[in-house]
This record gives sequence, C-alpha cells and structure tokens, in this order.
Amino acid sequence: MLIETSIDIDAPTDRVWAALIDFSTYEQWNPLTPRVRGEPKEGEIVALTVHLGGQWMKRRHQVSRADGAALCWTITGPRWLMHGERCQTLTDLGDGRTRYSNREAVHGLAGLFVQVFMKGTLRRALEGVGAGLKAHVESAQGASSG
Repeated sequence: MLIETSIDIDAPTDRVWAALIDFSTYEQWNPLTPRVRGEPKEGEIVALTVHLGGQWMKRRHQVSRADGAALCWTITGPRWLMHGERCQTLTDLGDGRTRYSNREAVHGLAGLFVQVFMKGTLRRALEGVGAGLKAHVESAQGASSG
C-alpha cells in the first residue's frame, strides 16, 4: 500500500526542515504523531505516539534518512506482518517556498489490512500533518518577521 501527499509552504526549506526535526513541537502541529521521542539522526530508534482513526498507538521506528531534504523512518516488525517506510521530503520551490511531501509505504499482511480498511483515514491523517506543518511554519515565520 502506498499513499503520497504534498502541500506547498510559504517558507524557505531550512525553516521547514528546522520545524520537521524539532520533535518537541510536534504536539503543537502534528495531529497524527503528536509525540516523538528520540533524535532525528540516521540509524536512531524513535518512539512515536500515533493518533489514527480515534485510536492511540505506540510505535518504534528506525530513522533511515535525516539529511536536510528528507526525514524518513522505517516501520519495523516481522517482514511478513508489516514493513515499510514513511518519508517526508522537502523540495525548494524558489522564492522562499517549499513543497512538503509525505510518502507512506506499508507492506506485508498489515499493509493489506491498511489498504482495505484504513487507507482513506491514513491519507486524511497525512494531509493533516502537511496542513499542520504549513500552519506552524507560516505562523512562526509571520511572527518572526512582524
């Protein structure tokens, strides 16, 4: 199962990146993953508190990329049950604008379950993350320039 979303943010890429890796502020803007514990460094294990479809879940993922252009973590577990990756990428659009893209891939038996029963819910949640990040960064940028 694969879901991809994107949104354009009126802020430079470095400012969006700073917000994306500042896990301490996720509770302010991230409706899907309001809490992340750990470091945004490749190879690190991060503990996520996820709110999806009215349910709260605890997950542990491994950061697979954190380089200023993308923050990705792999979904770990028995490969037959669930494996995949969430990758949040930033593209500099010029003129102080950034495209934030979110790509969620889930495979294995759980991926089939998500595809059939949760794909729409997960898509809306990922769109909410993009909208939350946009509002968070743009409001902070307005406050710092005004």
